[in-house]
Amino acid sequence: MARPVLLLVLVILLFSTATSSSKRIQPKFSAIFYFGDSVLDTGNNNHLPTLAVANHVPYGRDFPGKKPTGRFSNGRLVPDLLNERLQLKEFSPPFLDTKLSNIDIMTGVNFASAGSGFDDQTSQLSNTLPMSKQVGLFKDYLLRLRNIVGEKEASRIMANSMIFISSGTNDFSHYYRSSKKKMDISEYQDTVLQMAQAYIKELYRLGGRQFCLAGLPPFGCTPIQITLSRDPDRACVDEQNWGAQVYNSKLQESIPALQGSLHGSKIVYLDAYRALMEILEDPVKYGNLPIFLTMLTGFTETRRGCCGTGLREVALFCNALTPICKNVSSYVFYDAVHPTERVYMLVNDYIVKYVIPQF
Repeated sequence: MARPVLLLVLVILLFSTATSSSKRIQPKFSAIFYFGDSVLDTGNNNHLPTLAVANHVPYGRDFPGKKPTGRFSNGRLVPDLLNERLQLKEFSPPFLDTKLSNIDIMTGVNFASAGSGFDDQTSQLSNTLPMSKQVGLFKDYLLRLRNIVGEKEASRIMANSMIFISSGTNDFSHYYRSSKKKMDISEYQDTVLQMAQAYIKELYRLGGRQFCLAGLPPFGCTPIQITLSRDPDRACVDEQNWGAQVYNSKLQESIPALQGSLHGSKIVYLDAYRALMEILEDPVKYGNLPIFLTMLTGFTETRRGCCGTGLREVALFCNALTPICKNVSSYVFYDAVHPTERVYMLVNDYIVKYVIPQF
């Protein structure tokens, strides 16, 4: 009996030490401002006339309070987890803060909108907020911020904040589904890349200095893309994943020159492809235990979502009448597009380990 007890104590001590050490090295951001799509949207689409909503069961079944909030998952997303890890209070959605408070100022705002992209035409299909409108809302926020704290303090807050951008997946998933392509994939990659760079330059002009810029995930491995490909073996769609990797390479290669042109800026690339693909390629490795014990358990379903058949159900098609899997922690995807909270927790760990220390 002594050895198991000793092992348990050792695990607790190691985990506590790792946790306390990670807290000590975290930079002190004044706030985090989120821009992007459904992987960051914590409920903004609830206030839009769109079908791209998750404010109904079974979404949110594992969220604190067990209620649907508009998050496309069973629980929390990266903004929730990252703010908590960096010891920032809960952020304020742009549609709810009629006036700014001290909490709003010191935590930032989430502008992300599910179904959106860098390309305005992508959002037109779902009537959501493209990056252009998200940046417009950010301008409104800054105007109110300056009126409250003054120009100098507002500039200080912005310079010490992080701007987190994760967008583009919907642009490319819609591109591959379109039967009327106006340009080849390489040209479209360059077009989206130019859009992404333009928005970073605009956010820099507005006072942003620290940027976390996410690449595309392996969206060819999402259950709905696999289903649409009609592959009887339900393998990832190689064409889409290859396109994502090429775009990511172009994006990553463009960062040094972009950062050099924006004096005093810091742009850190988030390898979202690697973060998710590591889980998909070795699902057994990851489980609900600390990293040094994850080999004992892991994910068992990587090609279907937890909601319904797991093949197509997402948004309104994942609802109160849809059966849910028994063990959500064993699934990589909650619906046919979006990951489970457990995956977001692992991605957040990846961000804290590989991205945050670069600032």
